[in-house]
Amino acid sequence: MPAVFSRDLEKNIAMMEKRLHTDINNDVVLRRFEAVGLRCALYYVEGMSSGENMGRHILWPMKMSRIVLNGKNAAEELAQKVLTAPEVKTESNPDKAVKELLFGQTMILLEGCTEAVMVDLRSYSRRSVSTPQTETVVIGPHDAFNETLRDNLTLLHRRMVTPDFVTTIVNVGDTAATQLALCYVDGICPRETVAEIKRRLNAINIDQVLTAGILEQLLEDDPYAPLPQMAATERPDRIVSFLMDGQAVLLLDGSPRALALPVGIWHLYHSPDDSYMRWQYGTVTRWLRLAGAFVALYLPAVFVSLVVYHPMTIPMTLLTSIVQSRTTIPLSILGEAVLMLLIFGLINESAQRTPSLMGSSLGLVSTLLLGSAAVEAGLVSPLLIIVVALTGLGSYALPDYSLSFAFRIGQMLLLVAAGLMGWSGLCWMSLLLLCWVASMTSLGYPYLAPTSPRRTHNPDIVSRKPVFRQRLRTYVSNPARMRRSRGKMRWTKKGAREE
Repeated sequence: MPAVFSRDLEKNIAMMEKRLHTDINNDVVLRRFEAVGLRCALYYVEGMSSGENMGRHILWPMKMSRIVLNGKNAAEELAQKVLTAPEVKTESNPDKAVKELLFGQTMILLEGCTEAVMVDLRSYSRRSVSTPQTETVVIGPHDAFNETLRDNLTLLHRRMVTPDFVTTIVNVGDTAATQLALCYVDGICPRETVAEIKRRLNAINIDQVLTAGILEQLLEDDPYAPLPQMAATERPDRIVSFLMDGQAVLLLDGSPRALALPVGIWHLYHSPDDSYMRWQYGTVTRWLRLAGAFVALYLPAVFVSLVVYHPMTIPMTLLTSIVQSRTTIPLSILGEAVLMLLIFGLINESAQRTPSLMGSSLGLVSTLLLGSAAVEAGLVSPLLIIVVALTGLGSYALPDYSLSFAFRIGQMLLLVAAGLMGWSGLCWMSLLLLCWVASMTSLGYPYLAPTSPRRTHNPDIVSRKPVFRQRLRTYVSNPARMRRSRGKMRWTKKGAREE
């Protein structure tokens, strides 16, 4: 039988003492007082509520009020006639009231009333809005999400000035609940997408969801898939673009990253800066990024395959240089390539974990020293150092960190296949990975769409088009609202606009 509030204030206080462990928990504060003709009890969590606002909006109005409350409707009358806080509500379920209290709200219990009054006076330490830490901004806004859910929602509301922008707050986690915001644009985001996300959120059965990374693992279609199935970002402008394209967004309290879903591989390939530049510049940037992705994925495997199994395809001058440089190296070229990729991966990981003032210097110095020492010691050839360096540059060109990490795993698989079976092994492993990625879905949507399978889509995949030609949204949006704009806009010499 679910618990309920009693008309006896002392019984309610005893129930709260048992639930909140107030006899040993010093962070939960109980304040007893008499006002509005009743004995009252006020609960709050130290450091989560503003004491100044508590005195201004609760204690002072209740002490100075000449209204005398009684009966079952005392809580409702107190909320409507006495308290001056902007957000006040009543709650008859003790479990929900305790959960709201632990989220930072203030709870008032009244003698003879079977409801609690919840007052939102939350005020706690938070990190201010700053620049993105992991996504470099070249052209565009420089604000980023922080760890406070309300601040993150405010950043979105400033940009989404439309009544169709919907935010639903839910709690995830059985033992220690965490607030989560499901955001979408009603009418543009399909109802099926929202319903599926809510179904998966309701099915989460875990003690606590601490970060967006854990939430992503709990909601993704296939946990064994090689590529990320959600787009994680700390940039509000990127989230707004996802919302306007018909995707849903998840914001978790305590996490500075937002999750957008469903996504395909092209969503991870794009960067917001592409849209802020003229379409010619954005197209060139994307082609360079695509070239970097292929270099990161295939260059080491192609190099090893050609040198070991197909040397006749290499120009004689270059082949002679490669053979001469390998005369004193004890390792096979496959072992040499694997070793260097692991060393450079270790340098990259250690540089990321080092304080920012030392990280870049440590990475540069380590690369130079280890590369030079390895060549002088006769462990690796100079040409392989160049191959591995180009591979690292290609992986850094990818805008999404999770995608670049997935490419590094694919790079190692292709390298091993090419080193063991040559060109045929490289082709078979490429086909296997391609089939695996083609079978992936994100919230039920094909991962390689709109290219495979073909879907009606905005002409902005690899090459960018002029803004006035981008009239459609993405294939994940509501088909009835897929059109973004009508006609084309261009200015004539006389200054008139042609539609």
